[in-house]
Amino acid sequence: MTTRNAARLLGPEPAAAHESARPRSARQERGFEIVIDRAVEYVLRLVPSGKVLGRYRSTREAWPAVVAAVDGGRAPRLLVLDWVGADGSRGKVSSGVTLEYLARSGLGIPAEHPRPPRR
Repeated sequence: MTTRNAARLLGPEPAAAHESARPRSARQERGFEIVIDRAVEYVLRLVPSGKVLGRYRSTREAWPAVVAAVDGGRAPRLLVLDWVGADGSRGKVSSGVTLEYLARSGLGIPAEHPRPPRR
């Protein structure tokens, strides 16, 4: 049975019941973080220079720095967030516009990206 048919058979759901059944999730209100197993540190850096903008214990601590860098005029495509393991191993968490979206969403900020139209 499709959703349209189910709605027709069951009738419309009362608005009050719908709102109370699906309250805004805690994740949406508080944001979120990304956790990488064995990571002891997260590093925000610029590419291609590799300049380190900051070191953080969690991605949640890094989100404000990512948003501040973008809002301060840095192009999102120049930002990379890496994880660092206790044994020195490294890997990329995210980069570019995706990193900006993650950071804004992680802080509970609407992740709309005002991108100028392509010419």
